[in-house]
Amino acid sequence: MKNITFYNVHYVAAVKLWEQGRRREAADQYWQSFEKIPSLTHELRYYILHGYTSILREQYFEATDEDLSKIRKVVDDKHEPRLFRIECGFTLGYLLYIKGKRTECAEAYYHAISVGEKTVKAKEAKMESKLIQFNTEKVSSKEIMGRILKDVQGNLDNLNRKTASSDGAFIPDKRADGTYISKPSKCHKMPIGPFGSNLNDEQFNKLIDVGGLECDCCKRKNVKLLKCQRCNKAFYCSAECQKIQWKEKGHRQHCRKEGEFKPKDLVQLSGLEAKPELNDTVVRIVGPAPTKGRYEVRMEGGDRSFSVSAANIIHLRPFDIIAA
Repeated sequence: MKNITFYNVHYVAAVKLWEQGRRREAADQYWQSFEKIPSLTHELRYYILHGYTSILREQYFEATDEDLSKIRKVVDDKHEPRLFRIECGFTLGYLLYIKGKRTECAEAYYHAISVGEKTVKAKEAKMESKLIQFNTEKVSSKEIMGRILKDVQGNLDNLNRKTASSDGAFIPDKRADGTYISKPSKCHKMPIGPFGSNLNDEQFNKLIDVGGLECDCCKRKNVKLLKCQRCNKAFYCSAECQKIQWKEKGHRQHCRKEGEFKPKDLVQLSGLEAKPELNDTVVRIVGPAPTKGRYEVRMEGGDRSFSVSAANIIHLRPFDIIAA
């Protein structure tokens, strides 16, 4: 159960829309997910922000003024981590380049560099030193910033070697064969999907499914199913399959009664009025909170846990079913 990422309904929708080739809608869902994730989930907010910015840089569609406004919002927010601001500064510069806005492009790149040169407080420096999953490797936020800034500087150097036409559009340098030289880099990519997770898409779907379409042991379909009377989340075609799942496949360890939660359980939040943006999110149980009837939960990638009432926690499918 290691490295299972946090996600919410917008994030799940973004991944699904991406897989369906609906890039514009996927980008919008990534942004909504980014806005709803609290600041304590540094690593996961970056994954989702990168999902949004990478779609824009790949030019599956023309970025709108609203897209640019959203990116600028992060760039200008001094409360956002430097990594986020540099990521967005890099993206903003590239999008402005595509639109032929030479001066604004250069300003975006220079601003990203200035953010990278900023002296940070000890708390932020500590956060930047932590390792996060990037593609297939674990690297620190500071190292990722260095890679982005290298691309920023390279693009800026190329930009400074170009001339502009009378209408402000770029006139890129050309090789003898007519191809362009020094097009700004779109690298610094990350795959779009359940980052850092050992669950595939099918298993993620099982996590939030209600079940009851097939036997959770032998996978038989179109038969009358028995339901586990303890958790009401597992279904079997026969008493024999139920025994096998209980004794041999781990249901004994993962079966939970209503209102029963144990450390490391994956659960979903619901009905939160004070922080409605957290509703539908999947978190991990840390343990009982000091206050009776409450539990400490943690979002994957978060630095600290927070307390919620048991009434706001929903059981998901047992992990033995998900991993089958």
